[in-house]
Amino acid sequence: MSEKKSVSMMGILLVAVSSILVIDTVAASAIIGPSAIGWWVLFFFVFFLPYGLVTAELGTTYKDEGAIVDWVNRAFGRGSAARVSWLYWVNYSLWVPAVYYMFAIIAAQLMGLELGPFAIAIFATAMTWLTSYIATFDVERLTWIASLGAIFKSVIMVILGVGGLYVGFTNGFANPFTIWDTLPSFGDGGTYLPIIIFNVMGFEIIAGAASTFKDPERDIPKATVLGGILITFFYLLASLGILAVIPLAEISDSSGVIDAFQLVFGTSGGAQILVYVIGVMVLYTLVSNVVTWAMGVNQTVVYAAQQGLMPKMFEGVSEKTGMPTTASWANAWMGTATMVAYLVMVDRTGNEDLFWNVFSLGAIGLLASYVMMFPAFLKLRLTDKEAVRGYTIPGGTPVAVFCSVVPTLILLGGLVFFFWVPGSPMDMEYFYTVGAGLLIAVIGGEFLIAKANREHRARTDQKSVAAE
Repeated sequence: MSEKKSVSMMGILLVAVSSILVIDTVAASAIIGPSAIGWWVLFFFVFFLPYGLVTAELGTTYKDEGAIVDWVNRAFGRGSAARVSWLYWVNYSLWVPAVYYMFAIIAAQLMGLELGPFAIAIFATAMTWLTSYIATFDVERLTWIASLGAIFKSVIMVILGVGGLYVGFTNGFANPFTIWDTLPSFGDGGTYLPIIIFNVMGFEIIAGAASTFKDPERDIPKATVLGGILITFFYLLASLGILAVIPLAEISDSSGVIDAFQLVFGTSGGAQILVYVIGVMVLYTLVSNVVTWAMGVNQTVVYAAQQGLMPKMFEGVSEKTGMPTTASWANAWMGTATMVAYLVMVDRTGNEDLFWNVFSLGAIGLLASYVMMFPAFLKLRLTDKEAVRGYTIPGGTPVAVFCSVVPTLILLGGLVFFFWVPGSPMDMEYFYTVGAGLLIAVIGGEFLIAKANREHRARTDQKSVAAE
């Protein structure tokens, strides 16, 4: 990555909003029901804020571009770091096709078309390859793409929230909104609770690109706190807007956002043009989100390869821009394989609406990759006393323990909830299809880690011989 320090505080904030604020899972969050409001507020204090503060401390203390991989490596060694690097990278490669699955659905909805599974797979695969190419651009252009995406996301969520609430107050709300309804509860939408956790992940992307920031010690903590408040506000507002106009049972996790806009603006000619414009903005935000995550994820796997945690082939970067190339094209191949698997599932099950299955593959890998990060923070805080910390979470050891233990427990609970919600029967078809995909990903990772270990030993032996 370019070493030019060109990204300001506002740039960091926009990258944070672009990477964390996502449109593709807003509808899924709303499916939780009015209790999503209570969950969002609760998770802000017990997960989102501690998570942001942890990454701010780690990112201003350990400034290698490996971010989460570097932190886990320092705390727990090569084995744990290698598995985190694989889960962190592969979750992105599995998640991108889910984003473009939704892209295809929304694009077809705007054009009045209905795409079959084969057309969706072709479209999603083509977009995956396109953004893998874009991800090799220089960091300045990628930051502009991310910044425009952040602005679009903010505008979309404000319009969705304010418009939905206006319709609710004037024509009646589609769902009840008593104080009791908004308190956290499992309910029928409990399966989607991990979405709230997934929706706030991404602060470490900022730390992973710290070498491009003008003043990371000053700007990262500020951007983290301000970004956390803004992101939570936007998610809450958008969820309220959807719940105000669409009955809970009718919310679609893949088309719910555009459905809500159509109900907010109506069906007149002018209104349809406005919905179309907003829809195009939504599509752009999906692309910008994929590109923004690529900035952090692929740079992290390059770092892992340089440390011998992943195979040497992942070290490839563009001579012109310094951005990862091998990892980016590997993203495209993984995305292609995921969409082929999607077509196989459709043929086997007859269920064409498998957005949640495709999405879950990546989301579970992402949550799993963070499980080691919070304990790593606590261990480094307690044992690495000599480190110069650009920012330290206030409150001493008790607050540090809270910021480590509570988010870790929430992550573990989120992983369980992806498969089973207390009080609800387990969907065995979903369990087997998603579980099989995850098992394949884990086995593939172990093969790559074994290859990386062999390469690392060979390089170490060569250095030893040369030293003699």
